Amino acid sequence: MKYFFRMIVVIIFSSLTIMPSSTKAEVKQLAPIEKAQIYKVKLKNSPITYPQVKGLKNRIAQEKINATLRKGADLANKNRLKLLFEEKEAKKKWTSSQGPWRPYEYIFTYKVPFNDRNKLSVIYNEYSYTGGAHGMTVGTTYNFNINTGEIIPLSKLINNKAKVIQQYAYQQLQKKYSGYILIESPNEIALNDKNRLWVFDQKGIKLIFGEYEVAAYAAGMPEVVVPYHMYKK
Repeated sequence: MKYFFRMIVVIIFSSLTIMPSSTKAEVKQLAPIEKAQIYKVKLKNSPITYPQVKGLKNRIAQEKINATLRKGADLANKNRLKLLFEEKEAKKKWTSSQGPWRPYEYIFTYKVPFNDRNKLSVIYNEYSYTGGAHGMTVGTTYNFNINTGEIIPLSKLINNKAKVIQQYAYQQLQKKYSGYILIESPNEIALNDKNRLWVFDQKGIKLIFGEYEVAAYAAGMPEVVVPYHMYKK
């Protein structure tokens, strides 16, 4: 019986040793994928709440992500306080001849649209109203590698496929927001790391456009999902 079990062990070990490289790669891909645990934190003396992560194996990466998200929340709060100051000053100069006073508004919200495959995407949205027909929303996106805590630049993902992605995004915008499009060429779609809002998506990446960036206000903040196969080698 002992001899029988020894033979089974030898056979299993031998099969693993001679396993084709492609099969080994498949086994590697099936390894558990880490996700971040998200919890909410409130800034002191502010109505702003923002996300933080916990439970990551790499504590340094965890601290980097939390510091970046906290910095973004602090900046949003500075914008809120600036708006309150501007409202106070504007109200001092307001006269009844200008009609009824309309209070300013500031609303901060966040979303976590992607938390999978060792990637984390977070969106911060700041809505402000300072009079007129409507307010405006400004977005900020963060895309993290949770293994390192570093921000993933869009340029690193799309390689040299910018032209192809611009053309695809332009076509999708024309289909989804027909009658509202303000741009006349795919070249008007920015794909640089500084200005492009984007997040990870289960099918690829999602490009997010600001109000009036590519379409009329009625279209809101248009979105286009670029499939994975379009930008991967």
